[in-house]
Amino acid sequence: MHHPTASWRTPISVTDGRSVLRIGEVSRRTGVAVPTLRAWERRYGLLAPARTEGGHRLYSEQDVDRVRAMMELTAAGWSASAAARQVLHAPASITRLTPLAGEGGAAELISRLARAIDAFDAPASDTAVDDVFARFELPRALDEVILPVLRHVGDGWEDDPRIIAREHFATNTLRPRLQRLLRTHPRASARVCLAAAPEGEEHDLGLLACAVVAADAGWRVHYLGARTPTAAMERAVAELTPDVVIVGAVYRSSAEAFLADRPTFPGAATVLGGAGFTAADTSQLPDAVLHEGAVQEVVATAERAMSARRHGTG
Repeated sequence: MHHPTASWRTPISVTDGRSVLRIGEVSRRTGVAVPTLRAWERRYGLLAPARTEGGHRLYSEQDVDRVRAMMELTAAGWSASAAARQVLHAPASITRLTPLAGEGGAAELISRLARAIDAFDAPASDTAVDDVFARFELPRALDEVILPVLRHVGDGWEDDPRIIAREHFATNTLRPRLQRLLRTHPRASARVCLAAAPEGEEHDLGLLACAVVAADAGWRVHYLGARTPTAAMERAVAELTPDVVIVGAVYRSSAEAFLADRPTFPGAATVLGGAGFTAADTSQLPDAVLHEGAVQEVVATAERAMSARRHGTG
């Protein structure tokens, strides 16, 4: 036990010989508030503290350097998530950028990404996506650039073979990028979300975007993806005990088939999303709400669904 008069600013030596610091000292050295440091550690894994036998977190000089590098990038216009990926040397390369203001930034990036996809240019597509994630916070990047491009690419795909090819290219280019964003460091006490598209539903990128937003908010996400049989969803709910199940469907036929199965998700609230579901569908499932509008609002919808379930108003 530390002496009661010991200063929180005093470095503490641990058994491996490293000199490590209390979080207050990291804050003092960098000028970043303690709540922000904790958020960067929790959401992005930016800090890697050691622990004493008593469970206290102790930080190294490398943690201090990471915080300073994070500050430099955010001051240069990077989003916090993109800056953290760069500092931690994530696989995706991110070009150093200056801030963009207003809607023109999103319009420029939509045009760049759409042109790259139209030309089947994978390197240019990757660079454009890197820029999107560097300039905007993740939820905004999805709502204002990534999803609009996907909708644009998919227009008319049923009738034009070239559009079908372009849609497949866009999907296969963007899906791995979004799936990597699910690999976060959730808190031990984090909400748990299970996300799936019904059997017969091929299009799940909108659902994947919702799952990414939940992960970015610190939730633990189990992503089952497209063509998930209802029985498989129910089994996963029983094993994983999520707080919320998000079910996404683009086609009405997929949504109707799912509802006809009369699914039950004991202990979990349900969020229905996508063009396939309607507000009336929520009456067919207990504790269900419909998500409408921006992807970045899906966590708020999930919280509303959980609140309705707790108060028996779902």
